[in-house]
Amino acid sequence: MGEGEDPVRPLVPVSDGMDSAREMLVSVAGTIANAAILATVAALIIGAILWGAGVVLQRPGLSQNGVQTIVGAVACAIVAAGLNAWIAWFGQQAILIWN
Repeated sequence: MGEGEDPVRPLVPVSDGMDSAREMLVSVAGTIANAAILATVAALIIGAILWGAGVVLQRPGLSQNGVQTIVGAVACAIVAAGLNAWIAWFGQQAILIWN
């Protein structure tokens, strides 16, 4: 630094970071959505096994738990499939709000 030069630069707010933050958030949401869909497939298989075992063993409580697990897995799969688009939409709204 030269003589008389100010070592502290002024802070200038910019919104350029919002785009990269949105892209990172969409990427993270996509990763979470993929993991959630894999987990719902596992839950669907477990629910089908419970349902089948309940029918074969004539235990209605066990088959009811299997059906509830299947319904929950389908609902979670629907939410997980739309998660990436949902996060992208909210990221776009944040850019509109802050600009």
